[in-house]
Amino acid sequence: MSAWHITVKDLLLLSRDKRALVLLLILPLMFISIVGMSTGQLLTRDENSERFKIVVVDLNKSDTSRDLVTELAKKTELLITSVPSKESADDLVRSGDASLILIVGPKFEELVEDIRVSDIFNSKNGPAATGLAALDLEVVTKPNSAGIGRLLEGVVRSQVIGFIAPIAARKNPVTRAWVRSKEADDETTSVASAVTTQEMSKPKQNAVYLWVVPGFTVMFAFFVISIMARSFIIERDQGTLRRLLMAPIGTVPVLVGKTVPFYLTSVLQCSLLFLCGRLMFGMPWGSQPAYLIPVILCTSAAATSLGLLLATLVHTDQQVSSYGTTLILMFSSISGCFFPREFFPKMMRQISLFTPHAWSLKAFDAVLTQPIVDPQLIATCCGMLLVFTAVCFTTGWWRFRATAQG
Repeated sequence: MSAWHITVKDLLLLSRDKRALVLLLILPLMFISIVGMSTGQLLTRDENSERFKIVVVDLNKSDTSRDLVTELAKKTELLITSVPSKESADDLVRSGDASLILIVGPKFEELVEDIRVSDIFNSKNGPAATGLAALDLEVVTKPNSAGIGRLLEGVVRSQVIGFIAPIAARKNPVTRAWVRSKEADDETTSVASAVTTQEMSKPKQNAVYLWVVPGFTVMFAFFVISIMARSFIIERDQGTLRRLLMAPIGTVPVLVGKTVPFYLTSVLQCSLLFLCGRLMFGMPWGSQPAYLIPVILCTSAAATSLGLLLATLVHTDQQVSSYGTTLILMFSSISGCFFPREFFPKMMRQISLFTPHAWSLKAFDAVLTQPIVDPQLIATCCGMLLVFTAVCFTTGWWRFRATAQG
């Protein structure tokens, strides 16, 4: 008997384990599909899902206020909805059909007519200092919107200043010559609208999957540790593991033979998830997709080595479920599988580097999103994954040998 015979035997057993196949292959596809539907990228495809939804309450009802709403509606990144009252706007925000309310006050046109070019750049007074309140404009966001609400408010503020700047400039004899006539602006706007329509008609890449697919792929790749640990426990209880240790092949070949089937399964799992991301969701593989291969191989190696270590630490099926699930969720949450690491605080980003998940996600991000892949960064990430693999495999081998001798 050799390590190859053990590998073939475990591959046959694994192929018959429906629970393992569901956990490693079907469940991750279900999660990714659910995220796709919730973000309007699958089945429930919605072109407006990537636009900021703003509801406008126009209490001024003047030509100037209507022009402002029209200008905001021309921005492809904004989806503008007009309602007659703040109560109607609140209902849209509560139902999730809007992210921000813009209230145009009754004094808006009067204040715009009084504004001067110097007011726009005045750092002590005017819109540059006091914000939109200087124009009788009010922005209302949801209390739980946090930084996203402030970001939206900043976007609206910049668009409003861009709207009133030409109006103020036309009143000044010095800056009047710098401003295009309204007819020329209208002509330019119509051309821009035509170009925008053509751009909107082009098929879009589903950018949401650039972090959803890698994140869930890495998380579910490490679910193999529970399957591995449970396999060791079953063989230990049935006495098969003791008979393998009595065979003249050594401890290392036994561990290699039992690890390789799960390693191949993990590689197949990661490859299928990226393939489904490409075929089902149109997820790009980056400018140099060949770099995905070493990242997938090293990620699977780290996952299976951790599974070997866990298998030597647990003794019951309940311990596998408890320790394995806790380990997977803890590593996934602090590494960026659920939420991109770029949004983590600096300290949390440093802490996440103690997990193999973070190094894997860094490498996937470099391959999928960068126009030119940095080979040194990929090598560093893969190197850290291999270091983690070596440490876990060595520790697992030492624990396994000590347990076998005991």
